[in-house]
Amino acid sequence: MLTLKQVEAVYWVSTLGSFNAAADRLNATQSTISKRILDLEAFLGIDVFERNNRAQLTLKGRELLGDFEKMLELQQSVVSRAGNESSYSGRFRLGVTEMVALTWLPALISEVRKVYPLIVLEPKVDHTTKLWPQMASHLLDMVICPHLQTEGHLFETVQLGFMDSSWMCRPDLLDDRKGGLPIEDVLRLPLLTYSEGSLLHQRLLKAIAAANIWHDNTIVCNSMIALAELASAGLGVTYLPREYFSSYVESGNLRTIQTSLVLPPLEYTAVHRSDAVSVRIADIARSVCDFGRPRWHRRQTDTAAVS
Repeated sequence: MLTLKQVEAVYWVSTLGSFNAAADRLNATQSTISKRILDLEAFLGIDVFERNNRAQLTLKGRELLGDFEKMLELQQSVVSRAGNESSYSGRFRLGVTEMVALTWLPALISEVRKVYPLIVLEPKVDHTTKLWPQMASHLLDMVICPHLQTEGHLFETVQLGFMDSSWMCRPDLLDDRKGGLPIEDVLRLPLLTYSEGSLLHQRLLKAIAAANIWHDNTIVCNSMIALAELASAGLGVTYLPREYFSSYVESGNLRTIQTSLVLPPLEYTAVHRSDAVSVRIADIARSVCDFGRPRWHRRQTDTAAVS
């Protein structure tokens, strides 16, 4: 008899390129995955994978793969339509950037678990340029990141919201000037910028180059929090998400700089597979997306101020 677990095993071995990876994805042993595929091949009376390369589909296997994908999508659709979403107990691998993790990832996880109490969530925090290849290789089920102009990918994309940023430095480093400062004056200070894998960093360097400004005094860091601390210590000027780091401005550790070089807000999207669970989680992400300080963080700050 043909089972969905057998179909699932074929799909993930083909997608991930190895039995080990498929076993890890399905939370099973390699021997279990091998047995499911052997049982499927015995039932169908064909070889689905090549005998001399067990991760490569045969011609007949390639013909069947599209049908297998439809069977798995139909399974999730049936569960969803039956109103039994909460029964989903599989793993869901979610890639997010640092600013999502610092702001609304806790709210997203909380809301997802209300809908899917048994789901096993596996968030991964990294740069967009590192998360996207993992999505393309099916190692992640969803990526929440700045919008990428990618052509020809087979995933769905949902617009979530925008993140605005501002130039910031320690208050005593630059003189206030009515109407703002020329960007040339601002960039006489060392530039504290996010690491090269970030789209914010890439956009910033492109904007500086387009303004024909020569700048070679740069400190690159892979943490937004660390950048804010370096700027607070007077080590240079930085470009940070405005709402989240407003507490640094309110406390007097940083101040925003009005200048001639301003980037448009960064659009964030959820890129995901088309199955019912992924679609539902993308919808939840859209409802909770908020790049301001999280409520728990605001309460903590307010309590400290009172005491």
